Amino acid sequence: MEIVYSASALGAFTSSLIYIAIFFILGFGNFLLMLLTRSRRKRRKIGDYVLGFISLLLIFFGALTSIAAFNTYQNGDVTVRVQAVEKREVTVRCGEYYCAEYNVETTDGKKFYVFGLEKETWDKVEVNACYQFTYYPLKPLLAGYLQRETQYPNLYEATGYITLIERVGC
Repeated sequence: MEIVYSASALGAFTSSLIYIAIFFILGFGNFLLMLLTRSRRKRRKIGDYVLGFISLLLIFFGALTSIAAFNTYQNGDVTVRVQAVEKREVTVRCGEYYCAEYNVETTDGKKFYVFGLEKETWDKVEVNACYQFTYYPLKPLLAGYLQRETQYPNLYEATGYITLIERVGC
């Protein structure tokens, strides 16, 4: 078995943890700045309400992101043995600029999995080769309540934070 990519759970969730920290720092920092720098006489009511609303909104998004990341981590990781069907470099708009996303579409014979990879890892993956992916599946917070049970199986699996990619024999 050749290891193509490996990361710890902390490494896999780093981007979410950074977003959570940014939301909380900006939210609480903005709230403290609003409370500590304004004197009672020079208080601008509309400005304070807007700043308070923005602070609460940032804290809310930080809490929501924390709950979603914790839920994904709590559900545990999944290991699947798949065959790479197609590699795609997709150009998407990122604000004013264009960004490249590197996707690998794989299948285990029953379901399709699309994994988003970094460029270096994407270059190592070969089409028609078999791999063993270990990842944390993305599961929305309210999926159990919002999605109805159907008789048709889901053909695509939502993949999330990848911790291990190994090349295996087919």
